[in-house]
Amino acid sequence: MQRDTDTPPPEGPVSGGGHGDTATVRPTLPPLGANPARLLALPGSVASNQHRDTVVAMVEALDPDAIVATPPQPGTVGATLPATEIPVLSPGRSRSPETTTALDNKILIATIPSETRDIEAAAVRADDGVVQDDETAPAAEAHRVCLTTLVSLEIDPYTRSAGLKHLDTYANQLPDGWLSTATHCSTALRAGYRTTTHVDGGSVSLVGIGQTEAALGVGVDDTDGADPALVEVFDNGAVSVESVAPEAFGLRGVEEVGEKRADRLRRAGYTDPIDVGDAPPHELADLSGLGRSTATTIQAAANAQAHDEVVPTGDDSLPYGDPIFIDIETDGREPSCAWLIGVLDGGPENGHYMAFGEGEPGDIGHLEAFLNWMDANGEGRPLVAWYGYNFDFPVLRDQIQQHCPEYLDRWDDWYQFDLLWWCRDKNGGNVVLPGRSNKLEPVAKALGWEPETTGIDGGVVAEVYTAYRREWLSTDDPSTVSEPDWDRLKRYCEDDVRALATIWEACSDAARREPGTSTESTDTGTQGALSDFS
Repeated sequence: MQRDTDTPPPEGPVSGGGHGDTATVRPTLPPLGANPARLLALPGSVASNQHRDTVVAMVEALDPDAIVATPPQPGTVGATLPATEIPVLSPGRSRSPETTTALDNKILIATIPSETRDIEAAAVRADDGVVQDDETAPAAEAHRVCLTTLVSLEIDPYTRSAGLKHLDTYANQLPDGWLSTATHCSTALRAGYRTTTHVDGGSVSLVGIGQTEAALGVGVDDTDGADPALVEVFDNGAVSVESVAPEAFGLRGVEEVGEKRADRLRRAGYTDPIDVGDAPPHELADLSGLGRSTATTIQAAANAQAHDEVVPTGDDSLPYGDPIFIDIETDGREPSCAWLIGVLDGGPENGHYMAFGEGEPGDIGHLEAFLNWMDANGEGRPLVAWYGYNFDFPVLRDQIQQHCPEYLDRWDDWYQFDLLWWCRDKNGGNVVLPGRSNKLEPVAKALGWEPETTGIDGGVVAEVYTAYRREWLSTDDPSTVSEPDWDRLKRYCEDDVRALATIWEACSDAARREPGTSTESTDTGTQGALSDFS
């Protein structure tokens, strides 16, 4: 699934050039069901400028194995961060590595100083543990994650080419064997940046987890404000990077609560969404500057966040008929194809999943098979997607118009329904959703859904497919091109449609309740319907 509400595909350099030969390669996919080590890349500006409660709520919700101080102002992270047992790592600030381990010592996380006299000895000591009876020593086969501030992006705005600065210096600091086997993360590269280049005859992959100071020129500025990033590293070297908005946590994560309203609520004794959700409605309405209507919205949103549930705010019902859930995988944000159409017929747990996948690049057999299935099974049933009116449905219509125009009228007659639009936009919105954003996965996870595939998103899937298609189309013998793990990619799409079905069930339950009511109840009766404001 690749759309505006999802993580955009990772980008490599603007073009080739600079240090070595950079290349766009297929990302390494983590093993199915594997757990990652979680790093929170935290800019010093966020730690300094956000309210303490917001930062605490973010750290508690994300539960990282370590916090990495990143620009701007990385030196302020340790000083301003509330006391925590989570290690705070500061790449480049010390003369010897800081290390920590994760996943029962399966992953060694080491910061690499910008300058040191004895990096190899120190790093090897950290890697091997040295003290054999030390139960915290990483296993000999532990995967290494190297954190650095040294490797940055150098841009030539005239040739629109990019290169990596100081890569040779960084490589020379590492012990033998680390360059080609470790995961290398730089806080001087924009979060989500990925590239593979060659050093000393070997290849090295780098992932950005911070912010670049490079000026890309008009139209390609890469110096937007820095947000935290959740970095997940798997023991096979796969990495996922997700930008995180600090305003999505604590009181700031409640709809219509900005910093001023959050301060007003804190002064009144409400420090988190649970406090707001459980408050007597008239007390919120009486707070200076809120009023009844705003207090109504805020309390409904607080209940959604506090209790991880869908809270009704409108009176519109969901469509009748058994829904068919759909999700598509494409080759990017402006797709030229929908190479996989995932369909779930039934509920989130026991529904039947079908993957209509492209046989080879350019093949349209899967599109025809999907349309034939819909022709036989879709009569009178809503075809449900998430953000469907802005992505899935127009993309599929374009594909049908290009390749199967005889089905176009039939497609236009089928009932297409965007669940996100119904939740958020129809008649001003019908429910408030839980989760730290309105993206599909955070909402579904808040409702208890757990994915089978981890460490990939729509951007990574698009990148894997596009790299494969590029290789396939550029060779004289396509049989020599190694295929992606198609089953894994299809399972990711299955996760999405089952997540969608999970949200549908929660919305269906909410639509049967009075607006503002929660499934949670209290003996005091302070938590009730929006009518309590009258």
